Amino acid sequence: MMSIGKNGVCAAMALGIALGGCNSLDKRADDQNEPRLVIPVDERAAITAPVTPPPISGGTLSVLSDDSLAIVADPDRDRISIVDLKTLAVRSTIALQAGDEPGRSVEDGQKHVHVALRRGGAVLSLDPATGTVLSRRTVCKAPRGIAFESATGLLHVACSEGKLVSLLAQGGEPVRTLTLEPDLRDVLVRGNELWLTRFKSAEILRVSGVGALNAKIKIPRAQATLSQPAGDNDLSEGQTLKDVTVEPGVAWRAVASPAGGLTVVHQDTVTDEIPISPPSASGSSYGGGSGPSCDGIVKNVVTTVAADGSQVSTKFVGAPLPVDVAVSPDQRWVAIAQAGTADFSAPRPFLKFPGEQGPTGTGPTVTGKAGFGFGQSVTILSTADMKTSPCAFAQGGLGNAPATAVAFTSSGILLVQLREPAQLLIQRMLPFGTTETVALEGESRADTGHDLFHRDAGGGIACASCHPEGGEDGHTWRFAGFGDRRTQALHVGLRDTAPFHWAGDLANVGELMSEVFVGRMGGVRETEARVSALSEWLFALPAPAPIRDATDEAAQRGQALFQSTEVGCTTCHSGPKLTDNRSVAVDSVATTKLQVPSLIAVGYRAPFMHNGSPPPWRLASIRRAAAINTATRPHSVRLSAAIWLRIWNRSSTTRSVLQQEHVLLMCRNAQRLRLFEAWQLGPTEPKR
Repeated sequence: MMSIGKNGVCAAMALGIALGGCNSLDKRADDQNEPRLVIPVDERAAITAPVTPPPISGGTLSVLSDDSLAIVADPDRDRISIVDLKTLAVRSTIALQAGDEPGRSVEDGQKHVHVALRRGGAVLSLDPATGTVLSRRTVCKAPRGIAFESATGLLHVACSEGKLVSLLAQGGEPVRTLTLEPDLRDVLVRGNELWLTRFKSAEILRVSGVGALNAKIKIPRAQATLSQPAGDNDLSEGQTLKDVTVEPGVAWRAVASPAGGLTVVHQDTVTDEIPISPPSASGSSYGGGSGPSCDGIVKNVVTTVAADGSQVSTKFVGAPLPVDVAVSPDQRWVAIAQAGTADFSAPRPFLKFPGEQGPTGTGPTVTGKAGFGFGQSVTILSTADMKTSPCAFAQGGLGNAPATAVAFTSSGILLVQLREPAQLLIQRMLPFGTTETVALEGESRADTGHDLFHRDAGGGIACASCHPEGGEDGHTWRFAGFGDRRTQALHVGLRDTAPFHWAGDLANVGELMSEVFVGRMGGVRETEARVSALSEWLFALPAPAPIRDATDEAAQRGQALFQSTEVGCTTCHSGPKLTDNRSVAVDSVATTKLQVPSLIAVGYRAPFMHNGSPPPWRLASIRRAAAINTATRPHSVRLSAAIWLRIWNRSSTTRSVLQQEHVLLMCRNAQRLRLFEAWQLGPTEPKR
């Protein structure tokens, strides 16, 4: 471990000017002659959008191959704007159904464009020259990536529930549907293979032309540094840096590379134990506070994967949430859209020095510089620097408003999509140059809750860093004093499920903000109205689409077993949210109570349990279920239990007390209850 030393003074001074008061998290020096940290209140008015904006997903911009038009999908307003890149004007706007949430788009060989409707469950085909819709075809529950294969004339659609659907671009029903693994993201045509990314794991699946899984590419763990507060307000100590291991995850966007592989922008997360301490002049527990760096608990990373599977990864400095990436045609520049830029109009924590006048009129004043935060709308990296730097710095950038997508024309012009207000930026020279703006117009989607969730809290991290798209990152954190803690999902219908957090010890969103947003992420306090705006936005998050249909036979068998008194799942997991909201000891020797989690959409959330355990079925309980009197129990229930036994016996022989004594926390709600068999085991289930 090494100390940054007196550089911490600069970091502390950068914490900024702000108005507001103090609370219990303010760091008061024992010596009244020492400076102290003040955490102000953001008293700006709360804004609620007329239509709740969805979580940011990114990658919603494409350019036609002849550089004539840009296709701008707008999930906030459920529309597609077609922008003429010669006149820099909106040529046409296509209104979609409410809740369609348009995402990725691709051009085919006939210059038609096909757009994946993320919540509409369909592919929309349109003629961009005339702005007319050609067709709307249902493909799956949750389309994510889309690609066109010129050799076959097929569109390939990657679906979050794990399906890969292929259909002719010029019309008709799907010609092939493969069931792969859940959480699929992008799909790319790479020679005679399709390469698919998985969102939370950042894995790459290589699928052959005949539909066989050829290989999996896993980005390896890496070494990095983590900055931590040295303690209280000791400016002479500054921050400390320690070496840590990070693992890849949250693959926001992957694009094809000319050599046959891909470039993916993703996050890396710390796997080492993270000390938790109150905010101080030298930063927050989750890193940051000393200026832009690669030293927080969540890192921005660009990884290039060659056709042979070899990889080069580069961490880079920038705002949180790198939701899109584009590579210039000459391969000199990589542009990343950053959706988590800091809100520089917000107050920031600041230091009060003795003897100075302060905003309360009682003595000290605020000393410092303007509000502190991370990054620009777009980070422009030099590929030459990326090859040599362990933490690449931007060579250029533009703006501060959150960006949701980037794309290059074939001549190297950079296009950037902003969500609020809806705009398309055009930068003709890199890394610096003048920027032209095309206003896309439309009703405002400014929303305080949405902003609080997505923007840099102050320590180089946003709520959405660990809860991408309102869900969870699949990561198990190691917090000192708490143990292993698996990131909790938020899109499960949080309303009426308080108290919150793992132990259920936080009564409401306000307490959660105080504990995490302020206490660990470097944020400031928020007024009751602003906290309420965040609560309402979180409560409105829709659950992911079910992986299996309610009519699926395996799902129905799982439902029967889940509801049976012999298994007893509904003792705790009951009601519309599949939780009774209690905090209970989960095994016979537990000293800490944990809140009963909702099991809505649990099929997407492996690894499971509060500590990210392997599948936690208790062997004794499964055997008990398998031994149910065959004369009185349906064959399907006995079959389900037998399948669980088989899976259990194949899993690790090392089991925690928790795993040995807790039962069957593997179901979700697709209007009805479903067990693991319903969303994972179906393809390998023995024939009846």
